[in-house]
Amino acid sequence: MDTQSPVQYDEGMLEVGDGHAIYWRAQGPRDAPAMLVVHGGPGGAMNVKWADVLEADAWRVVFFDQRGCGKSTPFGKLEANGIDALVGDMEKLRVELQIEQWAIFGGSWGTTLGLAYGVAHPERCTGFLLRGIFLARREDIDWFLWDVRRVFPEAHRAFLDAIEAACGERPASAQDILRMTEAPLARFDEAGTRLARAWTHYETTLSVVNKPEKESGEEEKRPSAEANAAAISMALLERHYMANELPPVPLLPLVARIAHLPCRIVHGRFDMVCPADQALDLAARWPGAQLAVVSAAGHWTFEPGNLAALRAGAAALAVAISQVKSAA
Repeated sequence: MDTQSPVQYDEGMLEVGDGHAIYWRAQGPRDAPAMLVVHGGPGGAMNVKWADVLEADAWRVVFFDQRGCGKSTPFGKLEANGIDALVGDMEKLRVELQIEQWAIFGGSWGTTLGLAYGVAHPERCTGFLLRGIFLARREDIDWFLWDVRRVFPEAHRAFLDAIEAACGERPASAQDILRMTEAPLARFDEAGTRLARAWTHYETTLSVVNKPEKESGEEEKRPSAEANAAAISMALLERHYMANELPPVPLLPLVARIAHLPCRIVHGRFDMVCPADQALDLAARWPGAQLAVVSAAGHWTFEPGNLAALRAGAAALAVAISQVKSAA
């Protein structure tokens, strides 16, 4: 138990098999309804600031780092790292923490994984709060890697330049990007790290409409070892999943398994990582879902419009879950 932080929390490592162990953290009242936070990527890491959109005493908030990233071990391991394994890890964590049911709060790739968990274990879910829907269809992957160049030609050109510098050839398609980047990203050397930073810089550029002002001199700062590790895990695991694990079994036809549960969806109108048609396609399969498409916002969780919509969605979800329990 942490006694120094203003927010007290429990934490631990859970052995999940296949040589993997996942890091988890839980905070908030132990008798409150549980909310599992599913981070993005693949290859991102939990961000405890996500809890700021939730009423502090209304939820028992559970975070975890997915296989191969964050504080989970071993770092960057691709073996036995797939969507079915991650869904299994989430269920093992629920059992470990003795939580009967929980709501799912996912963003970006976290919506893909959250939906995959929900359709596999609908009886363990109470509701969903989803931001930046990613359905992981081939057209969604191709948009991120290739088609978005029509909106961000400079960023895409710089991304291809970095791949060409690392690989000695220039991609001519999304599949070329996945093929060419496999070896350099897996080496964990300086060249691979530069490519990983270019990958994550490309994604960050596409993510934010209302970009915060940078402090003077920030661009010149040498990336820290922690920042490099975050870039490596994001690029390495995103490439691995896009090349080997995605598209998954189509999720939309399976939404009927959870469509009786309350759902709040938040999506930025100008999301260039995950275009908004994905949110509309999901809402069309989920008649009871409430969709907020946020004007003047992109993919980033912490853009003001997204934050406001998430706070409203979380409050409404809490009420809806309470009403369902009262009626049961």
